[in-house]
Amino acid sequence: MWGHAPGSDGGPDPESVRRMNAPENELPVALPQNVVLVRTPDLAVAVVGLQVYTTGVAFQLVARMRPGAREVARSDLNDLFWGHRAGTGRGFLFGVEFADGRRAGTLADSGNDLVFHQGSGSGGDASIEQNWWLSPVPPPGPLRLVVRCAALGVEETVVELDAAAVVRAVDDVVLLWPWEPPRHESPEPPPPPADLPEGSWFLGS
Repeated sequence: MWGHAPGSDGGPDPESVRRMNAPENELPVALPQNVVLVRTPDLAVAVVGLQVYTTGVAFQLVARMRPGAREVARSDLNDLFWGHRAGTGRGFLFGVEFADGRRAGTLADSGNDLVFHQGSGSGGDASIEQNWWLSPVPPPGPLRLVVRCAALGVEETVVELDAAAVVRAVDDVVLLWPWEPPRHESPEPPPPPADLPEGSWFLGS
């Protein structure tokens, strides 16, 4: 979904590569607040575990569905987040918008310098935990989180956060060592010839 901008030598731009994921050379600052985005009698969606790095913010998107609601909705969370509905307007949609108007979401490339993508996740029919990475650190002002899921009856919902605490936390991030671009490992050598007697059936396959 996200490409690398070319560098001066024709390869990927190191700054672009550095912002693609949470940096491994830093210890982030964990912010205490959890943010409820949606809460109905049958569904709750929240952002939890915010961790601030110098290049962005990592967090989890958590969704919980009341067990009995699955039959009513005729959908489960696993399908809406990762199944065949996930890439359509009927799946669970998630987006962000900075105070300066830059935005990114799950259905399309942002068209700007924002990096916004999901990482690993876990869950099932009624419970989902999905890791997300947002870069760069949002500027001061309102940070808008937008969700929509027509299949669950969730209209387009916007929750605004004050990004001031995120901006302040950057000063307390612990730099372990200077960042280095990932090294391209040499391809593995081919396996040695099989130790089998001449005429073996397996040598003729």
